[in-house]
Amino acid sequence: MHIRDGAPFRCETVLGEAGEPTSYRCLFRRMPESRLAPIVTDFFDIGFEERKDAFVCLIAPKKQSLIHPLPPPVHENPEISTHPLKISNHWIVIGYEDQPPYLGKKRKFENGLSFPLDFKSYSIPTVGAVDINGDPVFMKNNRDIERFIAVKEAFERGKYKKAYDLASEALESFPNTIFASDFLRYKIKSLAREDMKEHADEIIALGKLFIKRYTSDEYLPEVLLLLARVYSATGFTSDANYFFDRLINEHKGTRFANLGLIYLGDQLYINGKVKEATKRYLEAYYSAKDIDVASLAAYKLAIRYLDRGMTKDAVSYLEKIWKRNPDFLLKEKEDAHSIAQQLAARRAYDLAIEINKGLLKKLKKLDDIYETVMFEIAEWYDEKGDVRSAIDWYEKYLDAFAYGEFSDKAKENLDALFVMSNDANATEALRKYESLMREYRGSPIADKALAAKLKVLLAEKRFDEVLALSDMIDTIETPEAKRAAEETRTAAARALFDEAVKRKECKTGIAMVEKYGIETAEKEDDYLYGCYAKYARYEDALKIAERHLGEKNLKERIVWLCRSVHMLTSLRRYREALKASADVRALSGKGAEKACPNLPWDEVKAYHALSDYAKEIALIRQMARRYGNDMRMAEIYRMGYDSAKKAGDTLQQFWMLKRLIALQNSKGSHPYSPWVEFEAIRLLKAQKKYKEALAIAEGMETLSLSGEKRGRWLYEKGLLYRLTGRQKASKEAFRECAAVKGGGAWRKLCEEALTLQNF
Repeated sequence: MHIRDGAPFRCETVLGEAGEPTSYRCLFRRMPESRLAPIVTDFFDIGFEERKDAFVCLIAPKKQSLIHPLPPPVHENPEISTHPLKISNHWIVIGYEDQPPYLGKKRKFENGLSFPLDFKSYSIPTVGAVDINGDPVFMKNNRDIERFIAVKEAFERGKYKKAYDLASEALESFPNTIFASDFLRYKIKSLAREDMKEHADEIIALGKLFIKRYTSDEYLPEVLLLLARVYSATGFTSDANYFFDRLINEHKGTRFANLGLIYLGDQLYINGKVKEATKRYLEAYYSAKDIDVASLAAYKLAIRYLDRGMTKDAVSYLEKIWKRNPDFLLKEKEDAHSIAQQLAARRAYDLAIEINKGLLKKLKKLDDIYETVMFEIAEWYDEKGDVRSAIDWYEKYLDAFAYGEFSDKAKENLDALFVMSNDANATEALRKYESLMREYRGSPIADKALAAKLKVLLAEKRFDEVLALSDMIDTIETPEAKRAAEETRTAAARALFDEAVKRKECKTGIAMVEKYGIETAEKEDDYLYGCYAKYARYEDALKIAERHLGEKNLKERIVWLCRSVHMLTSLRRYREALKASADVRALSGKGAEKACPNLPWDEVKAYHALSDYAKEIALIRQMARRYGNDMRMAEIYRMGYDSAKKAGDTLQQFWMLKRLIALQNSKGSHPYSPWVEFEAIRLLKAQKKYKEALAIAEGMETLSLSGEKRGRWLYEKGLLYRLTGRQKASKEAFRECAAVKGGGAWRKLCEEALTLQNF
């Protein structure tokens, strides 16, 4: 097994008790670009470990083994030492059963001389680099490769003007050099680094020359990217799009194509095409193999999300960078500090603190932002509520800057925190906070003490007590304490809301939403809708229902559409209700009434209100077949009777009354008696159907009637007895009627009827 790296590294052998190798450990200074998975072979188990300052490869042999460093090639190092190398670019691990293969038996010498072998005198003359014709690349007295190295070094040191001048001179001195494309490329890159807008014309001219001459050059994607960026920076969007398109489609998957996606995303974002820009950033992020390119894409996504107030998404991408490539974020110190401040302002304290801590390691004490960064760490721990860490960092700050810009504030905050950080029980802590509130009334310390008291009450689940202090919370002037107190109040309100949801108790739940402004989840809309409907707050219930009319789940959409129908009906917006009910029926088909049980009840009310007599009567008859035994039909029959009476439809009037009487009798409940019976009797009398009218009157025996209602019933019964020829029964009914207390006019009619009968 071969282990190689570009830089020399050390491998160590771990020996067992018998002196046999039990494992080998190779240490590398650099981390691999991607995480390596363990490897298992017939001879070795290979694992990997990431440490703070090194990457370790662990090799556990399953059989006999040995490890040996291989020396560099003789042409690179002609002197071979007789002592084993301790570090090497190349190690070999050999596993074997009995004897090392091909090596034979190792000879041992008890005595002898040890000296290195020097092969310098055996070296063969070399020509060096040759051009495409096989000729050496020596021209004049200089080698163009040396000039290329000089250009590259100047560029990497940030001396772009020098790199440009050297590249220009090299192209003049070596017009036919194999490095011509590289010299031209470095000219373009140097101009772009110096000032892309200022040198735009020359960059474009040189770039077009490059892509014309070197169509197959491996760095063509880099030049296409620079051209696209220059055109984009100078506002020539269509030209920029042409080069972005070439780069991304013709060189898909390359580092520069992914960078092209990122810079194209910038152009789109600046032009207000946020969705398309985000798509480009994500495409670059997921396809990038280079960790710095992936980090740049994630960084762009993060700052764009921050711009749009989407803190959670921004933090997600910044955390990915911080975990895998923290140096990328810390490369530009001012930018990193600005990001940390933005995160803290949005209360993403954990990552903000980590970035500032990383900056402290990179900064020197005399740097402009060093003091600010250190104080911010303490302050953010304080705002986060991590009292112990805040105290530690305030103390570190005061040790470093006893008379610094923020020392007074640090001392004041520290005094308050020392009290807040005590380990007393809840009762003692509350007593102490109340003492602080009295002692420092009107000061930031009093505000913080109130915020701390609220947190203790919240932890003790004394939610009502938290809300009882709401007026005091509103008077807090210290921003961070006010924010903490308001969060605690919201948390208490949220807890009470959750309890109300569990108990299905509406008064508290609605109060928590409307008075304390808690944010509810979509899953809680069912509860809120039910509560608003219960309290006849139909407008509020309708608003909730309408929020769900675009549900992707058809079943859910029908449920909320059904609820909209009911609320619109309750609000007497009947035409809208019928339109919504038509949508329910269209979406549900034959199962509409199963999916929306209240549908026919709401529809019939709407038809009644809109005086659509034909549809109302037709629907009532349908409902009678399906819900004939449902007591709710009593109201529907009464409503149908009113419409039939208005329309002068005697047949339908009697049908409604007859169904209503039958329903009441079957249920033993008579909410519309004796009105319904009297109306039926009136209609039958008008049609001279006295026997049928009498049957209804006799059926009223079970009703508990008194006063005028009883008087009328007895009068009607007596009259019907007389009309059907049953004089004796008629007389008894009139006599009973004449004795009814509070019988009113009906009693007098009965007395007159008796007088006439006696006469």
